Amino acid sequence: AGDSILLAAVSLLSACQQMYFTLNVGRARLKYKIAPPAVTGSLDFERIFRAQQNSLEFYSVFLVTLWMAGWYFNQGSLVSG
Repeated sequence: AGDSILLAAVSLLSACQQMYFTLNVGRARLKYKIAPPAVTGSLDFERIFRAQQNSLEFYSVFLVTLWMAGWYFNQGSLVSG
């Protein structure tokens, strides 16, 4: 159960990180005056947008890998050998 709590905490922190990236895209849209659904314009905006998109595209892979590794390769089984 302790391992699951740590995994859930990391999952929650990663969700907060995704929200932070999304808010950054919103701020960049206002700063560079790029209305949705447009994704091109300022090179600075495109960098911010692509960083958010890249992290979002691999988020599901990250979560599955995190939980599978946490369940099947936990520290207790590694220590006991």
